Amino acid sequence: MLNFIEDKINHYANVILTGGDKRDSHALGELAFYMVIRRILKGEQTIQDVGMVDAINDVLQEGGVIDEGKTFIERLK
Repeated sequence: MLNFIEDKINHYANVILTGGDKRDSHALGELAFYMVIRRILKGEQTIQDVGMVDAINDVLQEGGVIDEGKTFIERLK
């Protein structure tokens, strides 16, 4: 999983270097998300990272994608 995340970070960082304003905004959103996931998987998360993942997890639980009491991060490890 970490290799996948690293590849995505590198890809979207490159998009920011080579893209226009619209592509930059999209790439920045993707880059921020993948950086949060990388820090969490490496055990280097910030409080803000935890908050973002908690919010995503709440939405996934409410939508029935994952069971209550479970996390999507558990499935990535």
